Amino acid sequence: MWFKHRAWIPVAWLAALGNLLSVPFAVGEPAHATVHALLAGLFALGARRLMARQQAGALNEQAQQTIDQNEDLRQTIEAMQARLLELEERMDFAERLLVKHRESDRLDAPPP
Repeated sequence: MWFKHRAWIPVAWLAALGNLLSVPFAVGEPAHATVHALLAGLFALGARRLMARQQAGALNEQAQQTIDQNEDLRQTIEAMQARLLELEERMDFAERLLVKHRESDRLDAPPP
């Protein structure tokens, strides 16, 4: 868990740089220089991995926010569809009443 903290990324880069800069000073001992070179590579690799993990976490958070927003939009659309269906039913009812009223007016009207 403590590797998830964002401060470890610059620490790893500084350790990689420090080991890389130590290689020329250890040239007299090849094994010592090799260890510094390997450590520089490993710290750089670790820093890149931590950066990738941090970016993946940010992407996952953005994806979750997008999913939440899509769910909210879906619920809003469903509510609007329900209201539209209710309005259509009311309009159909009003049209039927109007047609009945017009038919009754025609039937009641005396012929000219």
